[in-house]
Amino acid sequence: MPRVAALAALLLVPLSAGADAERHPRTIYFTTGDHQDLLGLPLDSKATIEATFETIRQRYHVTRVWWRGGQDEVWGKEFLLRKENRMFARIWQWWKDLAYEKVGTNRIAVRAARDRGMQIWMAYGLFDNGSQADAGYVGFPYAIEDRLRVKHPEWAPLNRFGTWRQGGPIEFAYPGARKGMVEYLTRHVVEGGYDGIAFLTYAENFSQRYEDEFGFNQPIVDEFKKRHGVDIRTQPFDKQAWSKLRGEYLTQFLRELRAALSRHGKKIAVCVDGKNPHLPTNWNIDGGVRTAGTIHFDLATWAKEHLVDEVNVYAPSSDEAVAACLKATKGTRAHTSVFRTRGKLPDGTPRIMFVGQEIESGFDWENFIDWPDEKLTPQAAEALKTGDAYARRRLLLAVARKKQKIPLADIAAAAQDKDVFVRRAALRALAILGDASAKPAVERALLDSENSVRWQAALVLGQLSGPASVTKILEAAARHDSTFQFNFRAVPEVLKNLSRNAGKGKTLGPAEKALIAKLIASPDARMREMALYCFKLVGAPATPEMEKTLLRVIRDDPSPFAKELAMTNLRSSFGATPRVIAAILAAMQDADTAVQVRAVTTLAEAMSPKGLPRAERDKAIGHITDFFRLYGDGKRPDADWGWREVGNALLLFGNDGRAVLENLMAAEPNRSPRLADLAWRVLYLRQGDRFYPITEKEDRQAHAKRP
Repeated sequence: MPRVAALAALLLVPLSAGADAERHPRTIYFTTGDHQDLLGLPLDSKATIEATFETIRQRYHVTRVWWRGGQDEVWGKEFLLRKENRMFARIWQWWKDLAYEKVGTNRIAVRAARDRGMQIWMAYGLFDNGSQADAGYVGFPYAIEDRLRVKHPEWAPLNRFGTWRQGGPIEFAYPGARKGMVEYLTRHVVEGGYDGIAFLTYAENFSQRYEDEFGFNQPIVDEFKKRHGVDIRTQPFDKQAWSKLRGEYLTQFLRELRAALSRHGKKIAVCVDGKNPHLPTNWNIDGGVRTAGTIHFDLATWAKEHLVDEVNVYAPSSDEAVAACLKATKGTRAHTSVFRTRGKLPDGTPRIMFVGQEIESGFDWENFIDWPDEKLTPQAAEALKTGDAYARRRLLLAVARKKQKIPLADIAAAAQDKDVFVRRAALRALAILGDASAKPAVERALLDSENSVRWQAALVLGQLSGPASVTKILEAAARHDSTFQFNFRAVPEVLKNLSRNAGKGKTLGPAEKALIAKLIASPDARMREMALYCFKLVGAPATPEMEKTLLRVIRDDPSPFAKELAMTNLRSSFGATPRVIAAILAAMQDADTAVQVRAVTTLAEAMSPKGLPRAERDKAIGHITDFFRLYGDGKRPDADWGWREVGNALLLFGNDGRAVLENLMAAEPNRSPRLADLAWRVLYLRQGDRFYPITEKEDRQAHAKRP
């Protein structure tokens, strides 16, 4: 998570820990499961969660936690998970295993907070209810969607033309939508043991192209016309009045949620934009659009009616926005808090903080570890022999920063310390020192009981041993207790780093790639998928043996994901050879429909580059066009998303692909109306792994071309 305040805006003379914490009661926001996916602060076990919560209570003087892991549990239990999005399906299984199916990190976190006298609230995306399958975000289909939206697609916000629905929110104008969401959120907050729910108000979603694109559902259209005599779908209208009308339905949702939660003594916070607090917040991906849409936040009513307990000014926050929220909540039972990890705040205003791996340092917050003005103080050289885990962590950080020196043997021994953060700190210090004699200690850490120590050891071993580390790391990945995070995050990271070291004596070479290749024959699908995924990132060897292996996987492997990865590797390592194209064409007839679609994409990637023989390119376009036509009757199992990926494959051919789609829209005899509409959507309702921003005028022009 990026820092929320520039160094120039910080206090010139930091307050003492006690003074700042007393004047600005502190909450830390943990964006779990990002912590359980990315290679940073670990929150994946009883040991790591308790160590973290103990640290923030004792060293950071925190009184409350906002825990996003609660959202993972809601989504895992209430949302449809689409397994055809292969990587996300595996991430989601890992998150579910952690949150509630195996480890129980959510219950551990609640207990850890209670034991230390802290509150813990569920952090949840108010407008993040997933998306229809053909919305873009890290591949198709969109990985998750609230079952309320799946069962009632009309509850998703609609555009003015009735052709496209917003990914992310549910439209609160529908009483049934409000009721369904209130019911499951109340149940999860109460049963989860949380003190309240803190709503984030952006949507992690690329479906929107401009801010006023959605919000034209029938109840809104009817009510606006009743009040103002204007049809907002066809006539110019007052957008501020429209925004406020949508906000009224949000306010009604908060009334109903307040009524349900207040019976259990649970509280509500809502994050507002740090510049315009009457709107939802921006996502931290620069797309030029407010991904929740322009929904008016009626702060005065929320505070006056006590619909929320807390209005939170999200980061980056302006002093003007903070002042506006303080004014709105003044004299009410609601209060204002601010997402400002460092910097001045009005007296008494609670501070919400982003923090990360610096928690492992052992230092107090006011040492500002990992900030430009970091303050490292000398540590006692004998600290590793004391019973103070914080002192041991501090000394190892000082060693890693090269501020102090202690015997290498002492650091290596600390990699077996009883404290999980000391073990991780020792490994990082060994990496910085770069002494290869520490390799045995790091290799032992690959067998640690903690996942986060094992993946830290893998990263360090790659730095110390270079290519020689691959054998040990792959052996660790094959263990029964190895995790998604180790196999699909840490192992690829090590291999990518080695691949970048060409000419530096630590390059991933043929011998190491041969070790990875052996795993493709493993009886464990997890290992086959990991090996093929790693090759996708670092390149499979272009040998006859590898070609035979990949062809066999595409033809015979029981794992659809392995087949898809094998096709990618076959194309990238061997190019558009006759054998490669024949294998891809055969995969377009695979028993698994998602494999078929991935084969189409792979064919386009192989044959779309300019410079290939025109006849061969045209033949590939013909195959893909024939496949796209299969969606004309709407009967394929992937009818709700596959056409989108196949259509995007045609777009890889540039003007030639566009011409095919234009023809399908217009002149083809006896055309299927559905097929013509799908072709139009591919061209004019673009979706993929990024934003496709357009203007309202451009959208009107595009709809004028709709068949």
